[in-house]
Amino acid sequence: MVLRKKQIVTATLVLALGAAIFANWYMSKPGAASTIDGITTAQASEATNLGDAQYVGATTASGEALADFKVKRDASHDEAKETLNSIIKDSSASPTAISQANESMQDLVEAIKLETDLENLISAKIGGDCLVILGSGKCRVIVEKGRANANSSLQIKELILNQTDLTGENITIIEAK
Repeated sequence: MVLRKKQIVTATLVLALGAAIFANWYMSKPGAASTIDGITTAQASEATNLGDAQYVGATTASGEALADFKVKRDASHDEAKETLNSIIKDSSASPTAISQANESMQDLVEAIKLETDLENLISAKIGGDCLVILGSGKCRVIVEKGRANANSSLQIKELILNQTDLTGENITIIEAK
């Protein structure tokens, strides 16, 4: 009699375990979106992770446009350098204007170096080309098509936060289209 009770309990536990395994498989298979109170499980998981990094899918150009963006950014840097140099070399400029121009030149050089360093770190981390634009207390990163996902966005934000004094809301990640 005791042996029979143990067999019944064992059989019940095996059936319960089998049902749990089946339910887990059924709920986690790709394409299965169960609804709970009208919210799909994908939406529910997004709602619970509000602080997670996400990339911005903006419409830019293809991979060759990334090179065009870099050329335009470098041209604007060169133009700013020339303007500041003209103020510094102008003999009729006031000493305060010259000192402000020197400070601005130093800030510009540091920003250019930081942009280059960040581009190299991000490219090494995500394995693709990117463009970093710093200015006005914001950082914008444009990555190659197919390189932006939640994981790479988190890695990019972490690199930028470690290298700059910016906060997470001032970092925008855009995937080139």
